[in-house]
Amino acid sequence: MLPTDKMGTLPSKNPLAMFAPLPVGVSFETQQEGEKIILLLRAHIITLVPAIAEIVFLIIFPMTVVPFLGTLGVDIFTALAARRVFWLFIFWYLFTFGFAFYKFIFWYFNVYLITNERIVDFDFKGILHKETAYANLNQIQDVTPKVVGFFGTFFHFGNVFIQTAAAKNEFEFHAVEKPDTVAREILEQVRHEEAEAPGEIA
Repeated sequence: MLPTDKMGTLPSKNPLAMFAPLPVGVSFETQQEGEKIILLLRAHIITLVPAIAEIVFLIIFPMTVVPFLGTLGVDIFTALAARRVFWLFIFWYLFTFGFAFYKFIFWYFNVYLITNERIVDFDFKGILHKETAYANLNQIQDVTPKVVGFFGTFFHFGNVFIQTAAAKNEFEFHAVEKPDTVAREILEQVRHEEAEAPGEIA
């Protein structure tokens, strides 16, 4: 079990958490018997600001373009039948909703897991495509946290670079909260794994 003095928190029940120690109700397809999820990570919510700005623009664009065309002497309701304008707006906002939904699920399903046996990188590429990479704790060779820039320092997020001897020799936990704490926890789990007997899961 994850020591609360290291993470300073209780098991997380928040399904939208960016930094979730011992997440409640979370499992994954290849999870072994006795394997526990120590930490679930997502990119910091601040990384969604550009997407939110794009969504806001898409929402307000029809409300601004119609008056703008009016100043140019173009009455869209005269140029097009009211029914066509209605369906044009419907299709525009359906597109906007689909774009917002895609951005959300892209953020939600791109997660990094640290278990008591390995690290796992779920890379969501699209609605029907995801890639999963694993590295056992005993294959981890080096862990380096890195915080860059004003926003990373102010909001305390950054990248964690992990060198391994696995098939994928480099993992990057991108824009995660508390990168120093994440790196320390990975190394702690590595030390714990090295102290176990071969094949033991604890």
